[in-house]
Amino acid sequence: MSRALLLASLLAAHAAGAASNAPPPAEQGAAVPRLARELTDDLRALSAEAPVAVHLSGGTPELRRAVGSVLAARLAAADLSPIVLEAPTPEAAEVAARAQGARTLARLTLDVEAGALRARGDLLGTWVNFWSGRSPTRPPRPAGALSASVDADPEALALASVGGPPAPSTRPSEARGMRLLGATLARLESPVAALAAGDLDGDGKDEIAALTEHEVSVFAADGRLLARRELETLAPASVTTREPFGALAVLSGPPRLAAWSTRHAHGEVLTLDTARGVLKPVGVLDAAPLGPGERGAFIPGQTAFQPELRLADGKPFTAPAPFTTASLVAPRMLFVHPDATGTLYARAGAAPLRLSSLGAGSALGDLDGDGEPELVTTSPLLRPSPDVLRIHALQGTDTTTHEPLWQGPLPTGRALVVVTADLDGDDRREVVVGLWKPDGTTELFLLRQGAP
Repeated sequence: MSRALLLASLLAAHAAGAASNAPPPAEQGAAVPRLARELTDDLRALSAEAPVAVHLSGGTPELRRAVGSVLAARLAAADLSPIVLEAPTPEAAEVAARAQGARTLARLTLDVEAGALRARGDLLGTWVNFWSGRSPTRPPRPAGALSASVDADPEALALASVGGPPAPSTRPSEARGMRLLGATLARLESPVAALAAGDLDGDGKDEIAALTEHEVSVFAADGRLLARRELETLAPASVTTREPFGALAVLSGPPRLAAWSTRHAHGEVLTLDTARGVLKPVGVLDAAPLGPGERGAFIPGQTAFQPELRLADGKPFTAPAPFTTASLVAPRMLFVHPDATGTLYARAGAAPLRLSSLGAGSALGDLDGDGEPELVTTSPLLRPSPDVLRIHALQGTDTTTHEPLWQGPLPTGRALVVVTADLDGDDRREVVVGLWKPDGTTELFLLRQGAP
């Protein structure tokens, strides 16, 4: 069974047990059931008469099926005798609803945008007066506009982004189209200092690790917290940074998580025990983990790394200047410097390419599955409002001076850390942005490719 059909069937089965208007506890956090609940409440408020036909358009077929199944279960529990229609257009749905004996028709368009799952449309009566003749007339009631919106979640985002990767370009210089959809993955109670992604449990899919000043958390692809470890037992650093800062990386063979916050004198190497839901310490770090095998050092008191580092093969390497962000996707290496410039190496020893206008939230990752990484970066401004995420193709010149493959605003907050991850094992990486919120918390915002 495909990932999309599995999600749809789970959501439908989940909603089929709804027997009253009060949502069961497990349903309260899921986007599709919440949207179905809101729509059912709206239909009842507009005095929809049973049987109620529902026509859904927009979004992917998988999203429409999931919403249709869950909404039908809700309407059935409300004694509205639902009929989910398949029709090529909303206009054709009206004819189909009359043919199937529906007394009311809800025509809804679905979409996921700006981190929300939305349904918009109208409600109309389909009963036809016998005296109308050949020109059917609609009754004055029930009729009304329908609009519902809930925060999207990773499951809704997966349903909305189903589809194969875009066809590879036949010419290397040809821009590849891209469309990203976003949803909240998880929230942290304090500002995030670093993010990392990797397969920590051996299931072939990445987990997301988040480092704050004093703890490490690991999340599953659906936003569930798998494990958390407090770092308070580590000795405090003699010199700390003004803002939360640190280094986090997933190590290979066997998979381990290396974490070091500048609030502490050293870091830890951890393993994930999913059965017990714990992160177990298995070693101590004496160098900042910049990648699976790369190591560096913090500049005391600054949110930056020293330019000297050690590569995975043990050889020394020196970046042109101190850097705030390193993204190492072998053989490429990207370093983002405090002045919003960047240095990109095609491989160690190659001539560097200078980049401009990079945000601290920058990373390399193959988002479209063509085998070549893209550049993901945020705004270079200190306090942008809103922050903007940009995706650039890697070219032989400063890629940031060219039109991006995609760009879009992010939710409120400062986007200072970004990581790419393969959350479903399809070789197309998703983007996770760590947003510092005005209230001192962090939102992990997930973006993935939407259906064309």
